[in-house]
Amino acid sequence: MPEADARSRFDSCAGRALGVLVDSRTQSPKRLLALAYAWSAFAVMWGFWVCFVIFLADPPWAAKSWPLPTVDTGGSVDHYGIAAMLDLVLIGLFGLQHSVMARPWFKQRILGRLPPAFERCTFVHAANVALFALVVLWQPVPSEVWNIGSPWREAAWLAFAGGWVILLLGAMSFGVLDLLGIEQMRAWANGAPPPKPRLKTGLMYRWLRHPMYVGVLLAMWAAPQMTVGHLLLATGMTLYVLIALRYEERDLVARFGRSYARWHTR
Repeated sequence: MPEADARSRFDSCAGRALGVLVDSRTQSPKRLLALAYAWSAFAVMWGFWVCFVIFLADPPWAAKSWPLPTVDTGGSVDHYGIAAMLDLVLIGLFGLQHSVMARPWFKQRILGRLPPAFERCTFVHAANVALFALVVLWQPVPSEVWNIGSPWREAAWLAFAGGWVILLLGAMSFGVLDLLGIEQMRAWANGAPPPKPRLKTGLMYRWLRHPMYVGVLLAMWAAPQMTVGHLLLATGMTLYVLIALRYEERDLVARFGRSYARWHTR
């Protein structure tokens, strides 16, 4: 009997160990794929911002050696009215994606079907599609609105560079890995609960309530040479930000309550 009991316990332990081994082997590819899903969104987003800086700057060499359109070169539509309409559609699609997917009801009804860790990086993937569509399908309207000379031209380029610095510092103040969904996916892959949302009030958020919005809009408007197409983009994005801020701040009040109200009124 003791020998039979020992053998039974051994078989039971071996079975549990085999079950854990099989489970870990089946889960590991899922976790790797999940991390690849998150990191690919992260990498594409960084690639987009490089492309968008070139898109807005429209350097002289871009027309010959850059494969993508810029705000004032490229495109396939010659009629400026049709080009402007197509550009407005692209701006609208970007605003629709960013606004709808950020709303709590969309997160609950649509993204709620996914594990919470997939929510943010799925948003980033969708944003990448909308943003690259804006760049790749953009139709320039190169009629000149203004073209300033020195020393204001140099000052405009400094402001343009400053906008991207503010954007980068704002993203770092928020937490880049948190902002783009890496922290959430890393916790899920390790079997840990997702990090709880925290109100960001440090670094750039001490001086600017929305530093990333400020940085992007500054870079869009700081143009030594402004064309109708560029002006259309800057105006459209500014209107989107003004509308989005209203809903975003309402959501922040609902999530953080008095903590956000106190920080908001400092």
